[in-house]
Amino acid sequence: MVETLHSATTLGMDELNIFCDPHPSPAWTETVVRGVDQHNVAVTGLSDYYPVGLLVSGAGGEVLAGLRGDIWGGWMNVMSLWVSVALRGRGYGAALMAHAHRYARRKSCTHAFLRTGSYEARPFYEKLGYRLYAELSDHPIAPHRRYFLSREFDAAAELELPTTELPIVISPLLPREAVNTIRAGIASHAHAAIGLPETEWFPHNFFLRDRDGEIVGGVLGNVWARWLYVDYVWVDRSIRGKGHASRLMKAAEQGAIARGCAHSFLGTFSFQARPLYEKLGYHVFGEERDHPKGHSHYLLTKRLVG
Repeated sequence: MVETLHSATTLGMDELNIFCDPHPSPAWTETVVRGVDQHNVAVTGLSDYYPVGLLVSGAGGEVLAGLRGDIWGGWMNVMSLWVSVALRGRGYGAALMAHAHRYARRKSCTHAFLRTGSYEARPFYEKLGYRLYAELSDHPIAPHRRYFLSREFDAAAELELPTTELPIVISPLLPREAVNTIRAGIASHAHAAIGLPETEWFPHNFFLRDRDGEIVGGVLGNVWARWLYVDYVWVDRSIRGKGHASRLMKAAEQGAIARGCAHSFLGTFSFQARPLYEKLGYHVFGEERDHPKGHSHYLLTKRLVG
């Protein structure tokens, strides 16, 4: 269901409206993601992008473990790591990470980064060489915390791959069914550990559309428990400098407050929009230097209520 949140703004002959749609057309989200990616490539000159996907399957083809991520600018982002209960304690998590690290190094990566909850696997990642560089308290709810970790690869070190009974297959473009299985497994673990119902996680997407129906801006993210996470913010170049990014952010924040959120967080690069977010009340709580090389990646947060 599409909901119009703000009345039209007239800019010359164009009318621009902000819409909320938790389950938008893929074309809408692709427009926003592509707009951000094109800006990043234009500013940095770094165009190499690689999806990262690894799977462990059972005899019947069922997904028993998997890792999802991507590579850009010499950094690998480990987005999801999941091992089914049947395989836990048998080294599959470490093996998946080792395969991902080797793949990243083949793609000339110098670093990797990830985030994990206090109810998840911080000690496991620290054993693999990751270090804590930032954290959020009360995420998604008290007393839990969200940890942000990164590690540098030693190009001279030989990387050994652990032996596993079931093979680990590199599949950069994971099938949708496999992605859904990994997501569901991670969600089930989180809900069991925290005691939150599944409805506490909700997609949170806002779009700027002109009177002809073209998407000319957007904010993509999600809300979980008491937090809004902003993943992408984009406004078409032809209408920048007119306050639309601020309008989109404020609409997303108000929508999150209506769903019970008290905090928001996001990441931005030094060549993106840190000054905009700081004007909106966000402050930096973490930084990765040389991500990508010559630039920095900042983590920012804001208290929405109270």
